[in-house]
Amino acid sequence: MKRVLALVVLTVTAIGGVAACAKETTGRAIPSATSPPAEATAPPTESSPSSEPDGAESPAALDPCELLTSSARDALGVTGAAQPDETPSARYCQWALGTGTAAERFTYGVAVFPGLGIDRVVADGEKKPLVVGARKAIESLRSGATCAISIEVTETSRVDVQATGRDGASLCQKVLEAAKLVEPELP
Repeated sequence: MKRVLALVVLTVTAIGGVAACAKETTGRAIPSATSPPAEATAPPTESSPSSEPDGAESPAALDPCELLTSSARDALGVTGAAQPDETPSARYCQWALGTGTAAERFTYGVAVFPGLGIDRVVADGEKKPLVVGARKAIESLRSGATCAISIEVTETSRVDVQATGRDGASLCQKVLEAAKLVEPELP
């Protein structure tokens, strides 16, 4: 009896499946709101435009340790090795500078924020608009001990050049000098 019932179920399923495939419906398919977006079906061409200029790097590919070149480090008096690290939103490098008193020592830093533009800078107090090279930038103080200049790479990405020491405000001129050396290295 079980075999007969199973055979009947299989037969009905097979006939229903053939009938469903044989039916033709007029009209056009409309994707539901939960369907993933369709990918373009046109084949790529060699002359398709790129979002990056020829030879330009994506902001996500920038290495913050390489943005402060050896000649820039020499010009700024940086002699120590780079200390790379990262956060969920940035990759950065730091260089300790100075051997005197605590007031004379500070740290330079370069951070790449591939997903945060200069409009997303978090600061204590005023965000002072600047131009570094030909790029928009923002100077800001952070936590009192850090002066940062955030340089726009794209509308949604930036590179921060900063110095942290006892008094961030007194380091802003040094940060501007460093930012002018980093800016030409940006895509």
